[in-house]
Amino acid sequence: MSEVLKWELTFQQATKEDIPVIFAQSKTLIEQYEDISSIDYGRVLQWMQKKLEENIAQYTRIVAEGETVGYYCLESREGETELDDFYILPPFRGQGIGTSVLQKCLGEITQPVFLYVFRGNTGAIQLYNRMGFVRAEDVSKTRMIMRRDG
Repeated sequence: MSEVLKWELTFQQATKEDIPVIFAQSKTLIEQYEDISSIDYGRVLQWMQKKLEENIAQYTRIVAEGETVGYYCLESREGETELDDFYILPPFRGQGIGTSVLQKCLGEITQPVFLYVFRGNTGAIQLYNRMGFVRAEDVSKTRMIMRRDG
């Protein structure tokens, strides 16, 4: 069954003003799904901040009726594309936006796609499975890589 979106989505290049929102989404996921005791949490947060500051121009802001509803970053390299930091903001989840954005992205990519996901993030994993991604590799006790052929 296909979901019908309430809004028309548009896409804009993210800017430095978007960094705090993306950072907060990343931080929330880490706190929710990572085993904080097994990582250097402060160092991870510093790395995330630096990554966002240096690469914000590669991020896309997802907009519905003038309101930001999410973000994603696609990075192509060595014959495959990584879908990185794919976030639908909490008030907009469960409304078909993630599915619609993934369909758009996957329709534009001709090579294999991979992503990292927390193993406990079952909602995201279900979405990725519906979109043809399969579990490819466990990278830690909390995270895995999922892949989809192009």
